[in-house]
Amino acid sequence: MRQFSSYNAANLLTLFLATNSAAESTWPQQTFRSTSIQAPYLNVTKNGKTELGNLFFSPSSSSMEWSYPAIYSDDGQLVWQGPNANTSAYQPQMLDGEPVLAYWQGANYLGYGFGAISILNASYQEIHRITLPGTDQHFVTTADPETFPSYIDIHESQITSDGTILVTAVNVTQCDLSPIGGPKDGWVQDGLFYEIDIKTNKVLFRWSTVEHLSEIPLTNTELPLLGSGTSKTDPYEYPHLNSVAKYGDSYLLSSRFMCSIFLLDKHGNVTWHLHGQKGASFTLLPGSSFCYQHDPRFINYSPNATSLTLHLHNNENANVFTSPTTITTGLTLTLDMQNHTATAVRKLWNPDAPLFAVSQGGFQPLPNGHVLLQHGAMPVIEEYDENGALVMNARFGFDESTQSYRGYRFREWVGKPTTRPEAVACREGGRVVVY
Repeated sequence: MRQFSSYNAANLLTLFLATNSAAESTWPQQTFRSTSIQAPYLNVTKNGKTELGNLFFSPSSSSMEWSYPAIYSDDGQLVWQGPNANTSAYQPQMLDGEPVLAYWQGANYLGYGFGAISILNASYQEIHRITLPGTDQHFVTTADPETFPSYIDIHESQITSDGTILVTAVNVTQCDLSPIGGPKDGWVQDGLFYEIDIKTNKVLFRWSTVEHLSEIPLTNTELPLLGSGTSKTDPYEYPHLNSVAKYGDSYLLSSRFMCSIFLLDKHGNVTWHLHGQKGASFTLLPGSSFCYQHDPRFINYSPNATSLTLHLHNNENANVFTSPTTITTGLTLTLDMQNHTATAVRKLWNPDAPLFAVSQGGFQPLPNGHVLLQHGAMPVIEEYDENGALVMNARFGFDESTQSYRGYRFREWVGKPTTRPEAVACREGGRVVVY
């Protein structure tokens, strides 16, 4: 038996004790004496000094039998576990100068969903709930006539410095698919994003891919039709938006199946387009290609900069129609805005244990120059130092059985639970042991 490491009590919602060590129990699940919950073991291997802070990710079984936001300590101990429900877009962030937790929960379909965003304070209490009611936006879904209380998609919960939140959504609509060999009266699952005021739940900005076909034509896609697009119940999944971030008045948008990153102005017009296979607005220099990416973000964005740097989780695989044979990496690119070139300046991966993530994933630059990679469909979190050396490998499940949409390290979080720690006293070997 092993007890959770002695940890700052303010950081613990509940103190648990596992019934067995990882080596003695059926991995990856562990059970506890003081509670009925179960949680994956986080097996951590360190090869050097890591950044400070807990690890935040949402372990989920591939069948979604269990899924929840969680916090683990750096040595693999469970600190907090949220409600067990379909969970995605979980991220520790700052709101009004205070750390908060934001996550999506709802009805999860294959690669999209319909739900709401919960925002929790340091006491793990919900202080805001962000929704997109169908009565306001008139969504059409593959599940019609079934309806949902809220139609926010699984992919984003990005809080801005303006007190707003960016979320994605999907909507089934008719579209001319003849440019890519489909029917003229075809159907697509449009990708949208919204900027919503957190305190009032008021939509401040709405953007639709289909409404910008003149700037983002269907021919940008890397997703074959595969017979889809002929009906409302089987729409062509164009474009599968999987992240959006705001920089000043501009939005950085990622499309998985177009292998593309777009910068949009405040009106939603395309400023530039970076296609990971075709270049688009840029010429791809050797080593700078990417595809099926997740979580692209700028480093020190300036609208008038002559050079921009962005990073992304480069999956390079998609289980829908490709075999997972290309190594997944953390990729950093420099965009020369004068010569319109894209140059790879850093590519992170472990040659001793390469990973092939077919979906999901995150890239987080850390304050000390390190990078945290969470590999989505692969239940692995890696930390690399400023020289590109692997200093931590953490695994929380078997391949193809456990996943997490993204993962983060966050040193600003100090939990302030309002509940008392749960404890159980047992008589063992003639003595009382408290768990």
